[in-house]
Amino acid sequence: MKNDEIRRTLRFLQWTALTFILTLGLLLAYDMYRSRAPIKQAQDELAELKQQDLADAKLSRTVRDLDYLYRSAYFQTKDKQRRGVLLLGIAFFVLCGLFGAEMFWFAPKLKVPHGTASVPEKERRQLLVFASCGIVVLAAALAVLRMTLVPSGKKPVQAASGDAGAQKQTGEVKPVQTETIALAAALEAETTQWPQFRGSTLPNSNALPANWDFREKWNSPVELPGNNSPVIWNDLVFVSGSDGKTGAVYCYDADSGKLKWKAGAPPAAHLPDVTEDTGYAAPTMCADSKRVYAVFASGDVLCLAHDGTKLWHKQMPAPVIMYGYASSPLLMGDKLVVQYDLDVKQTVFALNVFTGETVWQAERDSAPSWSSPKGVVVDGKGMVFTAGNRLAELFDLETGKQLWSQECMGGEVAASASARDGKVFFSNSGAFTGAFNAGDGEILFQNDNSPAPDVASAVLFGDQYLLFGSGGTIIAIDAADGHELYEEDLDNGFYSSPVAVGGKVVAVDLDGVLYKFEPGEDTIKVEGKYELGRKVVCVPAFHKGDIILRTSDNELICLEAKQ
Repeated sequence: MKNDEIRRTLRFLQWTALTFILTLGLLLAYDMYRSRAPIKQAQDELAELKQQDLADAKLSRTVRDLDYLYRSAYFQTKDKQRRGVLLLGIAFFVLCGLFGAEMFWFAPKLKVPHGTASVPEKERRQLLVFASCGIVVLAAALAVLRMTLVPSGKKPVQAASGDAGAQKQTGEVKPVQTETIALAAALEAETTQWPQFRGSTLPNSNALPANWDFREKWNSPVELPGNNSPVIWNDLVFVSGSDGKTGAVYCYDADSGKLKWKAGAPPAAHLPDVTEDTGYAAPTMCADSKRVYAVFASGDVLCLAHDGTKLWHKQMPAPVIMYGYASSPLLMGDKLVVQYDLDVKQTVFALNVFTGETVWQAERDSAPSWSSPKGVVVDGKGMVFTAGNRLAELFDLETGKQLWSQECMGGEVAASASARDGKVFFSNSGAFTGAFNAGDGEILFQNDNSPAPDVASAVLFGDQYLLFGSGGTIIAIDAADGHELYEEDLDNGFYSSPVAVGGKVVAVDLDGVLYKFEPGEDTIKVEGKYELGRKVVCVPAFHKGDIILRTSDNELICLEAKQ
């Protein structure tokens, strides 16, 4: 009698699990089918709105708010579907376990008229085969379901080969590590250059133009589009570009604007979908005294010598992420750090600059973001700060060990951090505005009242942390305790991140107005204003008193002060 009760209980649980699987599977399939059309429609409508005149502050604010709501709904939908797939898999394994328990505990007594009866060992082997087949089928089903939750990439297109005219044919050499790089010396050398996103890791010592009345020293077109900012080492200017079919790195002479060489990127192994305002070459490059490094939306990482010779190429996992991959790499001595946030997995990679080999990788229990990693140095020790949709984290530069984590982020994270004196500062709309102690991750202050930027990264200047919004608002908060000091409104907003150079703050708005600011105690003074007449979303670069900018029309412009 007791065995019958156990068997009936197992049968009841089996039917319950099967009913749950069928019900959840149907609901999940229906939800995936139902959500596709509204999400696509919302994306198309937002794209149309973004084509309108965003100089209208009211329209710009409306588009920004709608874009934020759309992205929030998108991620909530995808998270819900992922949890549904996980529950489906767990329920299937429970069902298999219940069937297995019944077969082991209540094995049927087979009566075979002729031949030898099955032995328990044979029955167990059959059960093992059936269970293995079931697991394989489940894995295949989950893979198919997972593929439906992320957009499929386009087929790769063969990149064009060959350069002409001023474009130099570049060879390839096998990378060999024949030197070492001291972190302190490398970071100090950067301060007189403009080697990566927003300049150098340590405070930059480049000079500003003698005055804020400019003439165009030179103007050079960039063949392929890209939203990455120019980087400079000595007298060489580097940018990258890609139209999805072809990718390339370009090197220009900083004094004349002449194209010195072009190096084509390898054909993409996977070409994901990207939005027009992200493109296939959004990450800003890095440069050191001998090499330059470029990351493309296809997941290709390319390292070249200063003469255009290809040193190494690394293919990262296919970067499937909404809008397209946009995080800029971070160069810290002998390591190139790549924050590789994708829809399904978030990882930080440290690559050897000589060979491209992975020194370490750290998986992050976060959510996709478009933020770039920030280098932090405390008592000579290098660290890497990353901001994601959920977590703020700090990693050891040498080992990749997570030193601390704070679950304080939210929304969509696109901005990048600033660091100074053992503190890390961060601000992004819908995420977090505040400061962390680099030593233990303690939140030193958090400001939940001041509107934060949604695109441009905030900048540290003296005892102020300055937030430049896409609506044209500049807000200064106290870098010691986070309270708001003042707020100023300008005519247009900022997508390009401001930078602190030469004792001033330099920023360019969406209309292409180049500003020089002097922050004061209760206001920010406009000390210089120059109208480019072109839209700019990239960060300006500085070279021997000149300013080099990349416009949204894909021009590279060098401005020099009028005498």
